[in-house]
Amino acid sequence: MGDLVLTCTDDQSRNRRFGLAIGRGETAETAFAAIAQVVEGAATAREALRLALHHQVEMPITEQVDQVLHHGQNPRRAVEMLLARDPKPETV
Repeated sequence: MGDLVLTCTDDQSRNRRFGLAIGRGETAETAFAAIAQVVEGAATAREALRLALHHQVEMPITEQVDQVLHHGQNPRRAVEMLLARDPKPETV
């Protein structure tokens, strides 16, 4: 739990700094270069999407995160696409 709290709140967290940079409009490449260390969350998002596709599980947030981080999607556009989805139950 402590690791999660620190990742979300501590400015020394690589994942937090990376997310803030993306939120400011920096590209993933620029953010990676500025941090110059491994950002586990970016790799985890890609792997989570790979597993979701393999198991045919819809994960629209993860899909949009992957689009932003690895395919140049504008973060604002990613949020718009998520909010434009038709509401539906998220459980099976």
